[in-house]
Amino acid sequence: MSQPLAICLENLDARSPAERYMRCVAVPGRQPGLRIDPAGTALWRSDEAVACELWISADDKLILFRPEGAVPVTVRRGGRSLDVPCGKPVVLLHQDEFAVGGRRTRVHVHGVAPAVHAPSPLPVAEQRPAGGLRAAAAAVALGAALGAAGMIQVRCSPPAPVEPTPPPTPPDAGAQPEPDASAQQDIEVRVAPPTVMPMPPPPPPPPPVEVRENPPGAPAPMPEQQKGTDGKPE
Repeated sequence: MSQPLAICLENLDARSPAERYMRCVAVPGRQPGLRIDPAGTALWRSDEAVACELWISADDKLILFRPEGAVPVTVRRGGRSLDVPCGKPVVLLHQDEFAVGGRRTRVHVHGVAPAVHAPSPLPVAEQRPAGGLRAAAAAVALGAALGAAGMIQVRCSPPAPVEPTPPPTPPDAGAQPEPDASAQQDIEVRVAPPTVMPMPPPPPPPPPVEVRENPPGAPAPMPEQQKGTDGKPE
């Protein structure tokens, strides 16, 4: 069964370190959970003004889902971009970006969440400076917990789940980022994503074993003969 995933949403248009990172949890299935409003702000279990949803598929993929009638959403990976269609889940990878309402957001994947909680800002004290007067960096593990494989394609059936890869060491803010292998991959759009199926009910108990004195079709027992006063049969 799929598990909640801990992610960090980085506001690439933030004006201060205090508003740059948001710690979030994506929950399995399309149950009310992590959502984004038309201004690009993270919501929690809200049905009002939803631009897109972030949740986990049955094969442990991070999904961006744009409901019918929602505002435009664009996903970017390296030099590729995709205008997200309504009603078709898009698979997100570590360090993918999406744009809603003029705000650009980068997704950092941590791994399985120890607990489910509402979005909360990452304190500046927990952000890792690169030294000197450099800007604060993200204090996130750069783990590709969703696997390294992914494509920008329309799929009718999902692949089998893959084993997560271990996270590399977080870089400093001033360092040049290494080329991301996922940037060379296409963005995957699913037609029929796997869903979290409910557990089937237990089977009914078997009927009790019936014990009969006489099986069907057996002849009836012969009546006992009457005996006379002398004890002999009449």
